[in-house]
This record gives sequence, structure tokens and C-alpha cells, in this order.
Amino acid sequence: MVQARHGAESPQDWRYWLALKSVRGVGNVTYRELLERFRSPQAVLTASAAALAAAGIHPEVVRAILAFDQWNAVETELQKIGRAGVRLITRADAEYPVNLTHLHDPPPFLYVRGAFTPADRVAIAIVGSRFASTYGRGVARDLARGLAEKGVTIVSGLARGIDAEAHRAALAAGGRTIAVLGSGLDVIYPNEHKTLAEEVSAHGAVVSEFALGSKPDAVHFPYRNRVISGLALGTVVVEASDKSGSLITARWALEQNREVFAVPGNITTGRSRGPHRLIKEGAKLVESIDDILSEIAPALPSLRPAGQEASLPFSLEPQEAALMEVFDYDPLHVDVLITRSGLSAARVLELLLSLELKGVVSQLPGTYFAPTRVWQGYKRSNV
Repeated sequence: MVQARHGAESPQDWRYWLALKSVRGVGNVTYRELLERFRSPQAVLTASAAALAAAGIHPEVVRAILAFDQWNAVETELQKIGRAGVRLITRADAEYPVNLTHLHDPPPFLYVRGAFTPADRVAIAIVGSRFASTYGRGVARDLARGLAEKGVTIVSGLARGIDAEAHRAALAAGGRTIAVLGSGLDVIYPNEHKTLAEEVSAHGAVVSEFALGSKPDAVHFPYRNRVISGLALGTVVVEASDKSGSLITARWALEQNREVFAVPGNITTGRSRGPHRLIKEGAKLVESIDDILSEIAPALPSLRPAGQEASLPFSLEPQEAALMEVFDYDPLHVDVLITRSGLSAARVLELLLSLELKGVVSQLPGTYFAPTRVWQGYKRSNV
């Protein structure tokens, strides 16, 4: 388990989070595994070789952790953070977005201008072409405005076209919106969206997992798209070509067990090929916000009659329900589920198969299991 989430880490704590991220061989998955075993980056960086090896850490990563000596670079990054007026929100902070904790490879921390709130758990991503048509822009505005008026946070990527329309419409409706960058927070891209970024940070958050000074390199955007979809309960693709980055966002959403929505368009234009392909593959066709709200209704208390709790669309056996209560927000390895449940390995595997068939859990790489959107919505609505 990651250490208990509390108010906020201090800049002094940030140095350890930054340091561990810069260790060669420590990507997001390894970082998560290290936190599960040692509870904090400081504990990892001060652990002995024997303790690291006993935790199953790869020998090359163990050597890299023990040899880490880039503290001057860490201090330089901390100074840049201070001068830029941004914050780090780490996995240990209560403000860290709950939706991201469900990912197999959550960012260990985010650079943030603005703030997250509990309301951001109910979020929808709206993405699409940078070269959007008048029709596409109008649809993006209508969807973002209507959802924002219902209390749904709008997530997008601050890009030209559909992204910008979604952010602006959410702001115009008095709602919350989150922009995820594929660059450092001090490198707003495109440059003409600096004012929009300031408005978003004042009514939501502008975030990035990339260090300050990072350029908007093409290699960054698939990772940024994964955070866009990860922050949301579902992703709406308005217009997109066959090779659009918006389709990458939709693929991430599917992998993360989130909803995928697509807006149909004119069959004579290439901008409609992406959404139409998604619809053929099973994405929900969107004509109005009702098509979206009906799918995320379990997470929206305002859409349920007063006093009515959300319920699952099927019943769970006592042992299935007990096993689901073992889950917190993070995916868990099957060995952890066996230990915490007190059940035999064979029984846990049997229950997991049944729960997977019911759509309550999904299996991730490495024999990890995570609650699906169905269970997450049920839990959020009954706490």
C-alpha cells in the first residue's frame, strides 16, 4: 500500500519524490511498486541493498538507487518549482486525484497550477481534432457546457480546436475544468493559450507529469493522453482523423476500464473517420449529454432520487463482496488479495474469475487486479 494520504507534502518532502523519479530504471510502475513496499520515497532511497533485494526489486534498479547522487539536480528543480509558483501533488497527498490511483501506472506526482477538489472525481474528458469544423466546435461547446452545468468537471489537453472549445465552454458555464499538458507547466503549448491556461488554473487545474522546462515533444503526448483519460470516468471524441492523438486517448480509456463516447459526423470528411471507427468498435454514440450522463449516473448523486443509494446491477455472493472490500483505490496483486482476504489461493482465483465475468474487477498486467467503473461508482455513491 502507498503511505496514508494526508493534507499535503512539504517542499522538503518533494525532494525525495523528485529524486526517486530520476533514478535510472524507475518508471511509473516500478515507482508504484516501490511505494507499496516501502511507503515513501525517502524510505526507498535510504533502504539497504538487502531490503531492496528482499522486496523483489531488479538488481540493476537496486544498484541505481544505492548509487544515486544527483541531489544538486534535485535542488535545482525545487528552486525552479518555487520560482514558477507551482506545486507538486504526490500520491501521498489527499488532493491527489482519486481517479488516477486506479491506473496501473499512475504518475507518482503531478506539477500543478490551481487545485483539485473532491468534485473532480466526476469528470469527463472531451478531446478531438486541432483542425475542428464549425460543427465539431459547436458540439464540443454544447457538451462541455451542458455537463459543466450538471457539476461534471471537463478534462482536456489545452490544444487548439476541440480541446480549447471544451475548456472555454466549461468556464463560461461556471464549471470546473482541468487541462493536462504534454510539456512543463512553464512551457504552455500552444503559446496563444497562455491566457486560457491562467483561466483554467483559476477555476480548476493545469497539470503535467513532466518537469519544468520540458518541451512539447511528440513523445510526451501519448503519456499526457493517458492522464487525460485517467482523470475522467469517460472520454468523448468529437472529431478525429484516423491517426489523431484523440484515438490514443480513447484507447487509454478502454485500457483503464473507462467509458468511450464518440460523436458522429459527416461521412464525407476525414474528421469523422476516428469517431465512426470507435462507434463501430463499440463506443457509445453521443447525440446529447444525456447519452453520457446515463452511463456515469452511479457517480452523480444529483441524478438519483433523494435518499436512494446506488446499487449494483447484480448481486454478489458473501465471499465476493468480502473480497471486494479488500480493495482500496489501488490495483492489488493477487498475492496481496490472498493474504488480506484470508482465503486460499484457489478460492481467491475462483472468486476473481467470477467477479471479472460480472464486470466488477479487471485483470492488469503482472497479475494485478483493479475494481472497474461499475464498482467504483457504486462505492463512491454509498460512502
